[in-house]
Amino acid sequence: MWRCCSRGRAISSTDFVEADLIEWETAGETFEEADFSNARLNASLHTRTAFLRCVFRRTNLFDATFVQCKMTGSVFESAELRPLTVDGGDWSYVRLRGADLRGVSFRGVRLSEADLTDADLTDCDLRESDLSYATLRGATLTGADLRGANVTGVDLSELRLAGAVLDVAQAMQVARGLGAVVE
Repeated sequence: MWRCCSRGRAISSTDFVEADLIEWETAGETFEEADFSNARLNASLHTRTAFLRCVFRRTNLFDATFVQCKMTGSVFESAELRPLTVDGGDWSYVRLRGADLRGVSFRGVRLSEADLTDADLTDCDLRESDLSYATLRGATLTGADLRGANVTGVDLSELRLAGAVLDVAQAMQVARGLGAVVE
């Protein structure tokens, strides 16, 4: 098992391609533009760690946990993301196109301007998350809980929302998006 040797360390442009990082633990490190392609991060635990503009291509994150992590600008492509635990943090500008995120909780997570095109967010807990200006084109939100989420700049009327839980303001936004006059 590989562990960072100094807490709070900054690591830039590092190559972790095909690395075996099963049960890896990080706390307070900063990774910038690191490549985790084909790496195995199963059952890993990351606390207050920043993964800035990192690449997770075909990465196995089965049972990984991210606690108050900053994932800004990172790209997840064909990554194994379930089950995944996300406890707070900033996932702004993250690219999760076509990701299978069924049942993952992003409660209270900042996902501002994230690219969730064609992502499967079925049964996700998105309460109090910040989805402002996120790209959700083609995303499935069947059964998702969006209560209290900031959906500014998101056209909810074009999404698959069967069984999704919305608050009143979001329901009015959907109705307006469908052309209804709400008084």
